[in-house]
Amino acid sequence: MTASRTAGVPRQKGGPSASPSQIVAFVTFMLPIGALLLFWEGVVRFGLADATILPAPSMIVVRAWELLNPAKAERSLLLVHIGVSLWRALAAFVLACLVAIPLGFVLGLSTGTYRALSPLLSLLLPLPAVAWTPIFLVAFGQGDLTIIGVCFLGAFFPVLYSTIQGVRGIGVHAIWVVQSMGAGPLDLFRRVLLPGALPALISGLKLGMAHSWRTLVAAEMLAALSYGLGYMIFAARSYMDVSTMFVGIVCLAVIGLLIEHVIFGTLEKMTVARWHSSGKVRGTR
Repeated sequence: MTASRTAGVPRQKGGPSASPSQIVAFVTFMLPIGALLLFWEGVVRFGLADATILPAPSMIVVRAWELLNPAKAERSLLLVHIGVSLWRALAAFVLACLVAIPLGFVLGLSTGTYRALSPLLSLLLPLPAVAWTPIFLVAFGQGDLTIIGVCFLGAFFPVLYSTIQGVRGIGVHAIWVVQSMGAGPLDLFRRVLLPGALPALISGLKLGMAHSWRTLVAAEMLAALSYGLGYMIFAARSYMDVSTMFVGIVCLAVIGLLIEHVIFGTLEKMTVARWHSSGKVRGTR
């Protein structure tokens, strides 16, 4: 009797938990990184590398803990450097997206405009964004404006080109079908252009953020007045503080990894993976 009563009652779901496949994927992803760290630690501990030039991972962790100063987080020098660098890179990336994405849709939809501007874009694309740093220093001096401007250029072209290619890759028949059904410009953008271009666009966002994040280091070394991970690395050079240099390098790598896999990975799962698996954008291919 009890079994029959409880059979129809749904079980209360607990909190979110990782599935076995997710755990296996995470372990598989972390395995090469863990192997590298163990090898690195062993090379230094057995005297095969000079710890004053290549500190062991454990030494870097100890130095990071000292800079983090968890007992007084409000005075954590490492958190200040990370926060300032993140603000600069994200500000430059958002500005680049606000300019590059609409321009990419315009160039992708207008063949004539694309042909007219393509030589200019091809001329500017190979130029490293860091090469503009001296020009920005002369124009604006040291500070956030120069750093954000250089990082903006680093993110702009990958996002622009990916948006253009994503739009140009959409089948024209899908656009005709939606238009023949009476769809307006907003419906066309929401139901065809954006879903069809999004796979290439997200790849461009990843590349743009990666370029902005890499450019940030060189820009901060040259133009930062006080804070930033690039500034921290460059300032530690004056004191031969190699451990602090590696703390900055590790922070750059870990933050870049988290941005790509957590932020953009989640965005990709919520949009591209869901839309393509459900067949919503099959007509755009």
